[in-house]
Amino acid sequence: MNNQGYFYTDWAAMTATDWTGLVILLVVAAVLLTAYIITFKPGNRSKFEQHSDFVNQEDEMELDREVKHG
Repeated sequence: MNNQGYFYTDWAAMTATDWTGLVILLVVAAVLLTAYIITFKPGNRSKFEQHSDFVNQEDEMELDREVKHG
């Protein structure tokens, strides 16, 4: 272990795979943070509440899951 500390990162020694992983990690973290902010923003509550019981509304949705042989 070097004298720089536990969380030290040698940026010059990072390979292309390391950089790709870092970029993917940052993009996924940004997408998740954005999704959480949009979902839990109080102003969006009414938009999500109108879809809260979509499972129970079969009559409004035309679902044809059975294969009809005829």
